Amino acid sequence: MFDPAWLIHIAATILLIGYFIRDELKLRVMIIISSVIYNFYYWLVPNPPLWDAVMTGFLLIAVNIYVLIQVLLERTTFRLTDDEKRLFDGFETLSPGQFRKILKVAKWQDMASDEESVLTREGEPSPSLFYIFDGVISVTKAEHRFRLPQRNFTGEVAFVLKSAATATCIAGSGVRYVEWDVVTLRKLGERHPALGNALNALLTRDLAKKLTESYRPNDAIPPTRETTELL
Repeated sequence: MFDPAWLIHIAATILLIGYFIRDELKLRVMIIISSVIYNFYYWLVPNPPLWDAVMTGFLLIAVNIYVLIQVLLERTTFRLTDDEKRLFDGFETLSPGQFRKILKVAKWQDMASDEESVLTREGEPSPSLFYIFDGVISVTKAEHRFRLPQRNFTGEVAFVLKSAATATCIAGSGVRYVEWDVVTLRKLGERHPALGNALNALLTRDLAKKLTESYRPNDAIPPTRETTELL
């Protein structure tokens, strides 16, 4: 018959193996398994059971399960909505965990059919960073007008260089975009340097992509009376 005393040796072996694993996710799983086996021993073998040890074991299991869930959220897009997953596709340099932090301070904006909004003005500071989620916006730079389609940032030059906006960007009818307050985003990057570096790398990549693509003035969205007044 199986000697319950072997439970101690099995649990200790699993824990020891876990300490050799550098991956935190696997380490937490090994600790949980080891703690469960220890608890079986403390409950089944002594007479009466070692209830203090059992309760301590349950606390260790609960804490490690909580941390395990946090690790899973850091690595997966679990519980993100379809729109949030689409947005994440545009944040290639960020991990899912970093993206969740960005998402918490994001504002989703939908333009009505008869609505237009100036996102940035050329030569003026930009208080926000924008990502065009759906639709096409109108961009005016040095008196040239052109279209900027979805899956592009605007205000990224001002954010990265801490300078004025380099173009006037207008979101019109049917455009959906995501907005981040620049001050809040910078503070978030300061608290989490790896996130800040990943975000700067993403915006630099976005700018490089724009420089390599050809946006022609005759692709511009024809100005409306409302747009002219906004400018």
